[in-house]
Amino acid sequence: MSRFLAARGVISLVLACTAWMQQAEASVKDPAGWRMNVPNGYRQEFEDEGQTLVLTPSNPEQFLMRFTYHSLKEYVKERPKVGREFIEHLAGKKGVKTFAVDGNGGVAYMEPPVVSEEDGARVQETAGGLGLDDAYVTFTVVIDEAALTDPVVKELLQSGIQVLLGRIRSAPR
Repeated sequence: MSRFLAARGVISLVLACTAWMQQAEASVKDPAGWRMNVPNGYRQEFEDEGQTLVLTPSNPEQFLMRFTYHSLKEYVKERPKVGREFIEHLAGKKGVKTFAVDGNGGVAYMEPPVVSEEDGARVQETAGGLGLDDAYVTFTVVIDEAALTDPVVKELLQSGIQVLLGRIRSAPR
Protein backbone atom coordinates (compact mmCIF):
# COMPACT_ATOMS: atom_id res chain seq x y z
CA MET A 1 0.00 0.00 0.00
CA SER A 2 2.82 2.46 0.80
CA ARG A 3 4.40 1.77 -2.62
CA PHE A 4 1.08 2.63 -4.23
CA LEU A 5 0.82 5.89 -2.28
CA ALA A 6 4.44 6.79 -3.11
CA ALA A 7 3.92 6.06 -6.81
CA ARG A 8 0.68 8.04 -6.75
CA GLY A 9 2.52 10.96 -5.11
CA VAL A 10 5.26 10.90 -7.75
CA ILE A 11 2.68 10.78 -10.54
CA SER A 12 0.83 13.73 -8.98
CA LEU A 13 4.06 15.68 -8.74
CA VAL A 14 4.94 14.94 -12.40
CA LEU A 15 1.44 15.95 -13.54
CA ALA A 16 1.59 19.15 -11.49
CA CYS A 17 5.01 20.04 -12.93
CA THR A 18 3.80 19.30 -16.45
CA ALA A 19 0.78 21.55 -15.98
CA TRP A 20 2.98 24.30 -14.50
CA MET A 21 5.42 24.09 -17.44
CA GLN A 22 2.55 24.32 -19.96
CA GLN A 23 1.15 27.33 -18.11
CA ALA A 24 4.58 29.00 -18.06
CA GLU A 25 4.98 28.40 -21.81
CA ALA A 26 1.50 29.82 -22.50
CA SER A 27 2.34 33.01 -20.63
CA VAL A 28 5.28 33.59 -22.98
CA LYS A 29 3.28 32.76 -26.12
CA ASP A 30 0.19 34.78 -25.12
CA PRO A 31 1.12 38.34 -24.23
CA ALA A 32 -0.82 40.16 -21.55
CA GLY A 33 -3.33 42.62 -22.93
CA TRP A 34 -2.89 42.13 -26.68
CA ARG A 35 -2.44 39.75 -29.56
CA MET A 36 -1.33 39.74 -33.17
CA ASN A 37 -2.48 37.30 -35.82
CA VAL A 38 0.97 36.47 -37.20
CA PRO A 39 1.02 35.25 -40.82
CA ASN A 40 2.48 31.84 -41.66
CA GLY A 41 6.17 31.86 -42.40
CA TYR A 42 7.16 34.39 -39.73
CA ARG A 43 9.24 33.49 -36.70
CA GLN A 44 7.96 35.12 -33.54
CA GLU A 45 9.34 35.65 -30.07
CA PHE A 46 8.02 37.63 -27.13
CA GLU A 47 10.21 39.80 -24.91
CA ASP A 48 9.54 42.13 -21.97
CA GLU A 49 7.05 39.75 -20.34
CA GLY A 50 4.92 39.61 -23.47
CA GLN A 51 4.82 43.34 -24.19
CA THR A 52 7.22 43.19 -27.18
CA LEU A 53 6.79 40.87 -30.16
CA VAL A 54 9.81 40.29 -32.41
CA LEU A 55 9.02 39.03 -35.92
CA THR A 56 11.39 37.85 -38.62
CA PRO A 57 10.67 36.17 -41.95
CA SER A 58 11.88 32.64 -42.60
CA ASN A 59 15.17 34.23 -43.71
CA PRO A 60 15.92 36.46 -40.67
CA GLU A 61 18.75 38.22 -42.53
CA GLN A 62 16.20 40.14 -44.62
CA PHE A 63 14.49 42.12 -41.86
CA LEU A 64 13.45 42.23 -38.23
CA MET A 65 10.34 43.88 -36.77
CA ARG A 66 9.62 44.80 -33.15
CA PHE A 67 6.15 45.72 -31.87
CA THR A 68 5.78 46.95 -28.28
CA TYR A 69 2.32 47.23 -26.75
CA HIS A 70 1.44 49.99 -24.26
CA SER A 71 -1.94 49.69 -22.55
CA LEU A 72 -3.97 52.83 -21.81
CA LYS A 73 -7.07 50.97 -20.58
CA GLU A 74 -7.21 52.94 -17.32
CA TYR A 75 -7.82 56.16 -19.31
CA VAL A 76 -10.56 54.90 -21.64
CA LYS A 77 -13.44 55.99 -19.38
CA GLU A 78 -12.35 59.63 -19.61
CA ARG A 79 -11.09 59.43 -23.22
CA PRO A 80 -12.62 56.56 -25.23
CA LYS A 81 -10.08 56.86 -28.06
CA VAL A 82 -7.02 57.76 -25.99
CA GLY A 83 -4.57 55.54 -27.95
CA ARG A 84 -5.61 56.97 -31.31
CA GLU A 85 -5.46 60.54 -29.94
CA PHE A 86 -1.97 59.94 -28.54
CA ILE A 87 -0.61 58.65 -31.87
CA GLU A 88 -2.23 61.50 -33.82
CA HIS A 89 -0.65 64.01 -31.42
CA LEU A 90 2.75 62.31 -31.59
CA ALA A 91 2.67 62.20 -35.41
CA GLY A 92 1.82 65.92 -35.47
CA LYS A 93 4.80 66.71 -33.25
CA LYS A 94 7.05 64.68 -35.55
CA GLY A 95 5.62 66.31 -38.67
CA VAL A 96 4.42 63.06 -40.26
CA LYS A 97 0.97 62.14 -41.51
CA THR A 98 -1.21 59.44 -40.05
CA PHE A 99 -3.12 56.80 -42.00
CA ALA A 100 -6.09 54.59 -41.18
CA VAL A 101 -5.28 50.95 -40.46
CA ASP A 102 -7.59 48.39 -42.02
CA GLY A 103 -8.46 45.46 -39.82
CA ASN A 104 -8.55 47.05 -36.37
CA GLY A 105 -9.78 50.61 -36.89
CA GLY A 106 -6.53 52.07 -35.65
CA VAL A 107 -4.48 54.99 -36.87
CA ALA A 108 -0.73 54.85 -37.51
CA TYR A 109 2.26 56.80 -38.72
CA MET A 110 5.68 55.85 -40.05
CA GLU A 111 8.76 58.03 -39.92
CA PRO A 112 11.09 58.27 -42.92
CA PRO A 113 13.72 55.50 -42.92
CA VAL A 114 17.11 56.15 -41.38
CA VAL A 115 20.19 54.40 -42.81
CA SER A 116 23.00 53.39 -40.49
CA GLU A 117 25.75 50.82 -40.17
CA GLU A 118 25.21 47.80 -37.95
CA ASP A 119 27.75 44.99 -37.59
CA GLY A 120 29.52 46.08 -40.77
CA ALA A 121 26.34 46.10 -42.88
CA ARG A 122 24.17 49.03 -43.89
CA VAL A 123 20.65 48.82 -42.54
CA GLN A 124 17.51 50.86 -43.07
CA GLU A 125 15.41 51.43 -39.95
CA THR A 126 11.85 52.71 -39.95
CA ALA A 127 9.99 53.56 -36.75
CA GLY A 128 6.35 54.31 -36.17
CA GLY A 129 3.33 54.03 -33.95
CA LEU A 130 -0.15 52.53 -34.03
CA GLY A 131 -3.01 53.92 -31.97
CA LEU A 132 -5.93 51.75 -30.92
CA ASP A 133 -8.78 53.07 -28.78
CA ASP A 134 -7.31 51.68 -25.54
CA ALA A 135 -3.59 51.32 -26.34
CA TYR A 136 -0.73 52.29 -28.59
CA VAL A 137 1.98 50.18 -30.18
CA THR A 138 5.42 51.42 -31.10
CA PHE A 139 7.27 49.54 -33.81
CA THR A 140 10.55 49.44 -35.66
CA VAL A 141 11.45 47.66 -38.89
CA VAL A 142 15.14 47.03 -39.56
CA ILE A 143 16.05 45.92 -43.09
CA ASP A 144 19.46 44.93 -44.39
CA GLU A 145 20.07 47.23 -47.39
CA ALA A 146 21.40 44.26 -49.37
CA ALA A 147 17.90 42.73 -49.13
CA LEU A 148 15.99 45.78 -50.45
CA THR A 149 15.63 44.20 -53.89
CA ASP A 150 14.24 40.94 -52.49
CA PRO A 151 10.53 40.47 -53.43
CA VAL A 152 9.59 39.65 -49.81
CA VAL A 153 11.16 42.91 -48.61
CA LYS A 154 9.57 44.90 -51.44
CA GLU A 155 6.14 43.52 -50.47
CA LEU A 156 6.78 44.39 -46.82
CA LEU A 157 7.62 47.97 -47.72
CA GLN A 158 4.71 48.42 -50.17
CA SER A 159 1.87 47.14 -47.99
CA GLY A 160 3.08 44.44 -45.62
CA ILE A 161 3.72 46.70 -42.64
CA GLN A 162 0.19 48.14 -42.85
CA VAL A 163 -1.28 44.62 -43.09
CA LEU A 164 0.69 43.51 -40.02
CA LEU A 165 -0.45 46.58 -38.08
CA GLY A 166 -4.05 45.67 -38.92
CA ARG A 167 -3.56 42.27 -37.28
CA ILE A 168 -2.85 43.77 -33.84
CA ARG A 169 -5.69 43.73 -31.30
CA SER A 170 -6.07 44.62 -27.65
CA ALA A 171 -7.39 41.76 -25.56
CA PRO A 172 -11.02 42.17 -24.46
CA ARG A 173 -11.45 44.14 -21.27
